[in-house]
Amino acid sequence: MKNLFAFVAVAALWVMNGCAQKVDIEAEKAKVKSVVDQFAQVWETEDMNLFSRIIAHDAGLVFYGTDAAEHFVGWAALQGAAEEMFPAFENVKITVSDQVINIHPSGTVAWFSQEWDWDLTAGGQPVSVPGCRFTGVLEKQDGRWVFVQFHNSVPVAGQAAEY
Repeated sequence: MKNLFAFVAVAALWVMNGCAQKVDIEAEKAKVKSVVDQFAQVWETEDMNLFSRIIAHDAGLVFYGTDAAEHFVGWAALQGAAEEMFPAFENVKITVSDQVINIHPSGTVAWFSQEWDWDLTAGGQPVSVPGCRFTGVLEKQDGRWVFVQFHNSVPVAGQAAEY
């Protein structure tokens, strides 16, 4: 009886493991990269429809921009800020470097980091913000990748505190 139980248990585990859906990490990474790259495209084209498609519309989301006041909780707050910023910026060009994307083995959560240089016109004046740091988390919702958190910052020159 013990041998029969052991055989059934092993067989059940073998069947469950064989039926488990394997995640193609590289394919998911390419999909996430596309969404992360679309974030820059949003700012260059002021495409609010695209922005809406790549951001989750959950109320508890948290987003940080580079300015002290740029702390947005939920899609509605982020949407309102973007609608205010888009008309203020012209000729936006973003250059991305050092992009790193990771996918959780479940295939449902991803995180990334990158640097990006911003060149734009604001108030008729050219503005250049090199070396911005942009990190975030995406989640697969209803079969598509969307941002659920991001943080954009501009590093201080040198060290903020010696160590």
